[in-house]
Amino acid sequence: MRRLFQFIYTYRAFFLFLLLEVISGWLVINHNDYLSASFFNSSNAFAGNVYENKQAVEDYFRLNKINERLAQENEALRNKLTLEPAIVDSSNFFTPTALAGQYDYTIATVVNNSVDRFRNYFTLDKGEADGITEGMGVINGYGLIGKIKSTSKNYAVGYSALHSNLLISAVIEETKTLCTANWDGKNPRQISLEYVPRHIKLKNGMRIVTSGFNAIFPPGIKIGEIASVDIKDDATFYEVKVDLAVDFQSLDYVYVIGNELQQEQDSLENTIKLADD
Repeated sequence: MRRLFQFIYTYRAFFLFLLLEVISGWLVINHNDYLSASFFNSSNAFAGNVYENKQAVEDYFRLNKINERLAQENEALRNKLTLEPAIVDSSNFFTPTALAGQYDYTIATVVNNSVDRFRNYFTLDKGEADGITEGMGVINGYGLIGKIKSTSKNYAVGYSALHSNLLISAVIEETKTLCTANWDGKNPRQISLEYVPRHIKLKNGMRIVTSGFNAIFPPGIKIGEIASVDIKDDATFYEVKVDLAVDFQSLDYVYVIGNELQQEQDSLENTIKLADD
């Protein structure tokens, strides 16, 4: 402490000069409207920049919570939309005719996922305790993900669309052509489209969506867009590659689709199959 006082005493003239400079500056700013406005505008801009950067850092570390909240809001909105009365257009067979309230959506997080195998799976952090059951469809904000294979109390494992055994009932949105989407085990960004007859006019960019002709997915869920079309001279069907709408290498939040009428539809269809056999 003694050395501090000695230092201040030694340089007292300098410190006195600084004090007088500060007082002079304050008097000038305080009694000059233009300088006063300039000073406070500059200081506010500096403070605003500091706060903006601080908020940006805080927002970065809160991204997970923000994404989770947005996903929860989307879940609520999807469930609300299913309660709206359906509008049926009898002139178009592809118009969704699902009953109001037929589908409900449960948000879940992907905790494990594979893309480099011939049969790929994903694991969700929701299970039987959350109403998840075998056979439910899974989507996200971009499009189709897959189907639930098995469940435990708190987890569920599903077939990814990148699974060679998963056949997806699809339709070419522009031509209303019914077909099947199935992964060939090669490119995790593409899926094959099967049973598209050669008389259908195809072009790149056509949207492929779910048909709604099964009890798993509502109609109109995006699968992807046509990336390439090829056909051999003696072939009946095209060879079509579709760019997937979903990036399976970066899955996070998804929605598990519950169909209130799935059991009834499956039971009726199984009865017909048994009768035919």
